[in-house]
Amino acid sequence: LQPIFTPTSTVLELGCGISPLTALLLAPRISRYILTDQPYVSRMIHQNLEANPLPSSTASKPSSRRKRTTSTATTPSASSSLGSIQFTSLDWELDTPTPSLTGSPATRSFDAVVCCDCIYNEALVDPLVSTTADLARLRLRVQEEEEETDAEEAERSEPCVCIVAQQLRSPDVFEEWAKSFHRRFRMWRVPDELLPEGLRIESGFVVHVGILRDSKFEL
Repeated sequence: LQPIFTPTSTVLELGCGISPLTALLLAPRISRYILTDQPYVSRMIHQNLEANPLPSSTASKPSSRRKRTTSTATTPSASSSLGSIQFTSLDWELDTPTPSLTGSPATRSFDAVVCCDCIYNEALVDPLVSTTADLARLRLRVQEEEEETDAEEAERSEPCVCIVAQQLRSPDVFEEWAKSFHRRFRMWRVPDELLPEGLRIESGFVVHVGILRDSKFEL
C-alpha cells in the first residue's frame, strides 16, 4: 500500500459532529477533506471552520452562495492552496453514498474514510458499517473500471482505507461493531506503540484500519 494521505488524497469523515479538529489537522496535507453528519450540524461546523481557518485560507462568500444554489447538501467551508474542507449532510440510514460526495466531478471515490468515536449505540452499528462499506465500494468500482481499460499498473488506484477510532464504552457494542465490520472488511488494530498515549488501549481507546474484502491490494 502507498501512503494514505498525500497532496492528491480525498478523505471523508463520518459523523463529524460540530468539531472539525481532524479535518483541520489533515486538510493541509491532502487535496480535499469532506466532513459529513446530519443536516443540523451544518451551521455549527461552518461557524467553527470560519473561526479556525486553514493557513492562507481565502473564504469566498459569493462563491459559496453560488454553489449552494446548485447543491443544498454541500457547503464549501474553508480552502487554501494546500487543501479544502467541505461539509455534506449524510444520513447513514436514509442516504446512499455516491461519487457526488467528493465535491469534485473529477473525483469519483475516496482514498480514506475516517470515523472518530461514532460507535456508542448498538442501533447505529449496522447503518454505520453499511455506509462505510458503500463508501469504500466507490473506489472498488474505479478499480474495476481501470482493469477493464487495461490501465497501467502504476496508474491504478489503491483501495479505500477505513480508519475507525473509538472509545471503549460498552463491550457489547464494540463486539457487535467488530463482528459487523469484520464481515465486510479485512481489519487490523493499530498497535499502541504507533499511537499517542491518549489513544492507547490503557486510556480506553482503540484504532482499527479496514480494507474492503473485495478490494485488490498488496501488502
